[in-house]
Parts: sequence; structure tokens; C-alpha cells
Amino acid sequence: MESLFIGLGIALLAFLVWRLRASSTERPVEKKPFVLPPNVILRPEPLLTDTDLLLYNLIRLAVEDHYLVFARVSLWSVVSVEAERTARSQVLKQIALKQLDFVLVHPGTKTAEQVVLLAEDSSPQPHEVTRTREIQSVLQAAGITLTTLNPHTSYTVPQLARLFGVSDEE
Repeated sequence: MESLFIGLGIALLAFLVWRLRASSTERPVEKKPFVLPPNVILRPEPLLTDTDLLLYNLIRLAVEDHYLVFARVSLWSVVSVEAERTARSQVLKQIALKQLDFVLVHPGTKTAEQVVLLAEDSSPQPHEVTRTREIQSVLQAAGITLTTLNPHTSYTVPQLARLFGVSDEE
């Protein structure tokens, strides 16, 4: 019986030595700095189209005393995903490349309170419908109001103020 305990002790000691030696040989992976390949050319890209810029300015005028207005914001930057590691990763992967057209941010809380999406053409592609539904479900779960505007409709500042619930009439 004694030899069994001695054998287990030696095995445990050997295992601990092996683990210590294995962990000491593991070095942190060195990240190489990003270097742009020589044959790549980068140029500035317009953030907004002329139509988008017109709507941005109208929205900004309509909500100027109530919200900060941001354009082309990624969905994951307006929500906090709180979940266990695997579920959190899955949600972040799903929403990672989704972009919001305009975000209305409360200047006091610094959180997004309303999001504006520009409606796609009259017959959107199936992937665009899916994208909109996913954005809508994420925003609804986060308690953020979603408003969809048609970029080809002429809006007035008072109309937009009413749409966003900030008009003086309320």
C-alpha cells in the first residue's frame, strides 16, 4: 500500500514538473506591426452621398437641442453585449459588420436613443431585408428606437422633429 502512495506521489510530482516546464517554454506571441504592402494604394472615400448629407443636415437641425447626430456608425458600438463568452462572441460576430445610417445620441447619457435607417429600394434584396430585421431586433432588445426614412422623400425640419419626438408642439 505504501508503494502505491509513493508511486502516486512520484507521478504527481512528475506531472507538476512537466506542467511547469511546458508553461515556462511558452512565450507570448509577438505581434508584428501592420505594414501596408507597397503595391496597395489608399484614398479617402466619401462618407456620405449628397442625399445622405442633405438628410443628415435636416436631422441635425431638427434635433439640435436634444441629440448629437452621428453618421455611419457600426451597430456593435451602440449596444453593450453582456453574456457568457461563447454567446457574446456569437452575437458580436453577427452584428459586427452591420452599419447604421444615423444615430441620435443623448448628450447627457452619451448613449444612442434613436437610430435612423434609410429605406432601401422599393424591392429590397433578401439579404437587405434580413439585415434590417437583425438590426431591428438588436435595437429593440436594447431599447433603442428605430426610424426608417426614405432617402428620396423631401422632409422638412418640423416633420423630422415630430418624427423624432422633439418638436415644440409636444
